[in-house]
Amino acid sequence: MSTDPFVARLMAAHHDQRACCREPHQVSRRVFADLLDQSRGTAFGRAHGLDRVRTLAEFQAAVPVGDYESFRGYVDRIRDGEQRVLTRSRPYALHTTSGTTGRPKYVPTTRHWRNRYRGPALYAQWGLYFQRLGLDRYRPGNVLDMSWERSLIPLPEPGGPVPVYSITKRPATVGPQDWTPPWYAEPWFLDTGGEQSLYRKVRLLAGSDVRMVVAVNPSRITALGELLNDQLELLLKDLSDGTLLGAPDPRLTAQEATASRLEAAYSYGGRVTLCDLWPQLSMLVCWNSASARYYRAWLERLAPGVPLVPFSTTGTEGIVTMPVDTHPSAGPLAVDQGLFEFVPCEPSDAGRPLPSGVATLSSYELTTGETYRLVMSQANGLLRYDSGDIYRVVGRVGELPRLEFEGRGGSVSSFTGEKLTESDVHAAIRTAVGHSSVPSVYCVVPSWGYPPGYVLVMEWPDGPGASSEAFRDRVEAELSRVNVEYAEKRDSGRLHPLRAQTVAPGTFRALTEHHVTRGASAAQVKHRWLHTDDTLLTQLPRLNGTHAA
Repeated sequence: MSTDPFVARLMAAHHDQRACCREPHQVSRRVFADLLDQSRGTAFGRAHGLDRVRTLAEFQAAVPVGDYESFRGYVDRIRDGEQRVLTRSRPYALHTTSGTTGRPKYVPTTRHWRNRYRGPALYAQWGLYFQRLGLDRYRPGNVLDMSWERSLIPLPEPGGPVPVYSITKRPATVGPQDWTPPWYAEPWFLDTGGEQSLYRKVRLLAGSDVRMVVAVNPSRITALGELLNDQLELLLKDLSDGTLLGAPDPRLTAQEATASRLEAAYSYGGRVTLCDLWPQLSMLVCWNSASARYYRAWLERLAPGVPLVPFSTTGTEGIVTMPVDTHPSAGPLAVDQGLFEFVPCEPSDAGRPLPSGVATLSSYELTTGETYRLVMSQANGLLRYDSGDIYRVVGRVGELPRLEFEGRGGSVSSFTGEKLTESDVHAAIRTAVGHSSVPSVYCVVPSWGYPPGYVLVMEWPDGPGASSEAFRDRVEAELSRVNVEYAEKRDSGRLHPLRAQTVAPGTFRALTEHHVTRGASAAQVKHRWLHTDDTLLTQLPRLNGTHAA
């Protein structure tokens, strides 16, 4: 056992998480009881008669399955200052994320939820990382944690309005059980905002013995590696002069050895890697399933030979799986985080809301190799919440299914966590056009690259030019307005600016005819505002002339 209290706590939490896989039933019963306790005496609890509920069957009969829109009215009441709406514990913040209707979602978070669920889960997760690296204590500079940032958002006043911010930019921990790592007070961890925030982290940790880099989405790590190359000249000068962004900083001294190592690496290969900056780098942590798989080659180029370990499958609404072993992309269901139900589905599920009375399966009834849509209940008040997320069972860990995230149902695209939807695209184009009736001559197609991004394909009589570029810019601005995650990823450089590809009038009609001549029913070939892969981009040149802008 480590003598470092922080590492000892990590190891104990990781041990408990693995034990939960072997004997989950008692944990599940305890979570269910707590969910009922948090709902009693609330507006939602009264509306659904939860004071009378004692069993899981009664709970499922009382609470219909619903997507976020079924909770929006309750959340609006929380935003208006009403208490005891979804939970007995008062929400101290609303975490914002993008929704599938083009309107942001606001997820309540309470101290009870943080201290009893989300915080302890992070200790268990980080226990795996420290165990795999063989670190028996934390030494300042061993970790670059980009999974969240300590922001300067002021804490709410008692009785004041509930603040709204991203879950990755929290202002403070909220209690002794909440995740409070020892780097919490280190200068590089504070989110200063602005375009140079990521560079600041690199500079402050440039001479440190960084062993692991941790992020939720791999796009954050690739952004780090590309910034290292894009701003290498500035970094070399700062390292040689002992400055930060060219200005003196009392915390920094000249680091000529680091500068010389980077210069030598650049002279040899024309680029530098994260391993050139941190020679002892031994682990990258991030998502490694669904669209995150696209980043594997990019990560290998930026950190050659460094193992990739998965982050928990986690969203603003709650944690679903936890990594506990060496599996590269999937973890066991986190039954200590909530109540989870599953609906059999195909990976191509249309994404429509589930029927309120849909029959569900427990985690013990799932079949390896099959895919399921997730319904979850969390102590933040979202009960029997239709997440829209699809998981594949790839094995078992003890008595629990090992789940790999497959993506979201329906027309949703997400390279970096932006979760762009068909509704987002339709709303953006409709506004850019300037009236509600939009001709079906536009669509948006995901396009992989470094960084990835989207292509606006549009029938444009005059071909590429100032008018098509102006329209593309209007659509880009509207996408950022209707989807907060898209705006954030564009601002941070993790998504390429929207590109335009003009096609001649009649191209989409020719595309329909192309499919029909190959056996498809004309009724089945429908216009899609958002495509989920780049197949269309390879088909268009064969049908008609196209031009990129």
